[in-house]
Amino acid sequence: MSLLFYYIPHSTSNVTSAVLDELEYSLPCPLAKRIELSIQAGDTKAPHYLSTVNPNGRVPAIVHDGVSIWESAAITMYLGETFGVAGSSNYRMQSLYPALGPKRGEAMKWIVWGNTTLADAASRLGATLPVGSPGAVEEGSQDFIPDNNKRNSDEAEAKKDIAKSLDILNGALHDNDFLIGQGYCLADTHLWSFVSYIRILGVDLNAHANVKAWAARVGDRPALNHE
Repeated sequence: MSLLFYYIPHSTSNVTSAVLDELEYSLPCPLAKRIELSIQAGDTKAPHYLSTVNPNGRVPAIVHDGVSIWESAAITMYLGETFGVAGSSNYRMQSLYPALGPKRGEAMKWIVWGNTTLADAASRLGATLPVGSPGAVEEGSQDFIPDNNKRNSDEAEAKKDIAKSLDILNGALHDNDFLIGQGYCLADTHLWSFVSYIRILGVDLNAHANVKAWAARVGDRPALNHE
């Protein structure tokens, strides 16, 4: 299999995993071989991983036809362009990602915003939580902060920034079922993964009704609803 996906459970890898779930749904064979790594075992710091997959020592990462691609936003956009557009190399009949044009740009906007704005605030909140609590950064991760270095002000600031992000997202979903209108695309799954994470962190969506309804719509899609 020419597409390899390197991941660690319960990490940012969940974004790429959910995107692949959508792309692979109903296909006779998976698109990617999934390779699980362990922070505790030092897999992301191994010389081979750093030299051939991701020199940053992070996940997620993919290698397609020998070319490594990292950063979850870049991975989602690449997978969408390569496997998600109707008529692409996998002969998909229905698009999961917009064709070239303004709608493609709109999808890219939300994907990148999810990483640079919402996920940044979420990561800062996760780093303030006690080790072992839901969503807390795992000890050994590059983002780990020892308990004696954690400040209440950091937690408050992260929650404030998350609320601002949810305000923006809630407004964008006014009268829209999905991010770029009434039709689903992979940008929805990408951003949904981060919203799912902040819910694990204890963030309540009740003040953002549009986001809450949208998250339920995306989460109920057959590819993501594993229950």
